[in-house]
Amino acid sequence: MNTKYFGTLELESGESFEVLATDDRLVFGSACNVGFLQSGYILRNDCESIDEALQELHSDLETYYRDGSNYVSRIVCNERM
Repeated sequence: MNTKYFGTLELESGESFEVLATDDRLVFGSACNVGFLQSGYILRNDCESIDEALQELHSDLETYYRDGSNYVSRIVCNERM
């Protein structure tokens, strides 16, 4: 599996996440002294570019922090969120 660091995604709420791109998903979380702590991911569709998936990830995370987890459409989060 190819993994590429994609950058930092900052939200209006003040939260920020490091984003890694793999062959089939964008993974978001944070880096620490033991490595990368994954908070969740969004699966990419076969015909979807990384930029399109990143826009959807940003939109879902904004919704998550504004309205709650019941209103997100595509992101999968773990208990850390």
